Amino acid sequence: MKKWLKSLQAKYLLLILFAVLMIPISVPLVSIVVYLPGIAVEKPNEPYGDFDSFEARWHKEADSLNGATREQISSRLHKLHSEFPAAAMFWVNAQGETSEIVNYDGSLPEQWSSAYTIQFMKSNYDNNPFTVVAFIGDTEDQGFMAVQLDRKYIDPPITNLSERYDYIFFVAFGCIMIIFIFLSWVFFKKFHKRLMRLQEAMELRKETGIPLPVKKSYDDEIGQLETSFNRMVHELEESRQREQQEEKIRRELIANLSHDLRTPLTTIRASMNGISPEVTSDQGKAKLQSVHNKIDYVSNLIDNLLSFTLLSGKKYPYHPEQLEMNRFMRETAAHWYPVLEEQQIDVDLQTTEMSVYWEVDPKWMERVWDNLLQNLVRYASQGHYAGIFVTEQMITLQDHGPGMKDQSAQKGAGIGLSIVDLMVREMGMRLRISSNHKGTRIDIIIKDAQA
Repeated sequence: MKKWLKSLQAKYLLLILFAVLMIPISVPLVSIVVYLPGIAVEKPNEPYGDFDSFEARWHKEADSLNGATREQISSRLHKLHSEFPAAAMFWVNAQGETSEIVNYDGSLPEQWSSAYTIQFMKSNYDNNPFTVVAFIGDTEDQGFMAVQLDRKYIDPPITNLSERYDYIFFVAFGCIMIIFIFLSWVFFKKFHKRLMRLQEAMELRKETGIPLPVKKSYDDEIGQLETSFNRMVHELEESRQREQQEEKIRRELIANLSHDLRTPLTTIRASMNGISPEVTSDQGKAKLQSVHNKIDYVSNLIDNLLSFTLLSGKKYPYHPEQLEMNRFMRETAAHWYPVLEEQQIDVDLQTTEMSVYWEVDPKWMERVWDNLLQNLVRYASQGHYAGIFVTEQMITLQDHGPGMKDQSAQKGAGIGLSIVDLMVREMGMRLRISSNHKGTRIDIIIKDAQA
């Protein structure tokens, strides 16, 4: 349960739950925000007070004018107006005549009837402006005085706030939604940032090609992914170390094996040279020559195996320079001409009039063409043709042999061509081979050339 609470799923569900609960909670919350401060700081409206105090004050003033003369009542109304400048006041005497009007903008009848008085009081009851009618003195035979005041002067602060409640509610609700959107954005931004950091770690690799480990941030789904990623990196490093150790052992084994095989081959070759004068029959000489050929084949195979091991381990010395390929191919063809002529292979060498320079290692190129021509002599001599074509972007070797799908070609050409492919790629070129029953074509192409 504790692990689940730390998960991204739980965090996002809590975020959604917060948003859902805040919708109904926002109503009482906004009410508290709107009304509670008003109640806490509520003070009487100066100088009018509240409804009750203002009405009580007016009745008290009317009682105090018991038995007062017309002049006294009029004087008192004007004094009350100076105290309450926003209020409108008037006095109706015992005969129902409007005797005094102070700050009243409306129209009043000169003579009040009972019906009009009742209608006036009814229409102004619990209305705006707030109206108070009080009889002067203890009896009704001295008339009455009335006062009217806009409710905004005596409404409590909380009432003013309640008039703007809808506006405040929507503002508060909008703020809640903005907070939810902001929290969601922060949540997904952190989520996205951690994923991008993991992606960058996959793309930033060490010299060995293994990604860099990442620092675990939190114990959630992404944190578990980071842990798995670091475990994978650690396993890759261990695997790479094992491969390097195995590769080192393999190279040392092949190097030692090559050295150990050369010694008996040299002894066998010397022994064969020693007994060759004693063999006089044609059949014996043929068998001796066959043995010499096999010794040459095994010796060449050992050299190729050692070279392949050095190349794959990046231990083969490489010194590139600008090499003129027309001259190089003419010299190579001249070097191989006696061997090709002995096998009755016609050489078709075509070079360009313009000089063609490639940046390659001359010894590597010599090894490449020695392997290619050696394979041609061994596995395609029955075609009696070797075409060598030099262009600015490509050099081609073509024969009319049985093709590489033939069983005889499969037995020994593999490691030689593997060495050729490795050397060509290391020199920044590519190898293209096409073969069928009519012959084989091998192209060595500069990489920026069109295919």
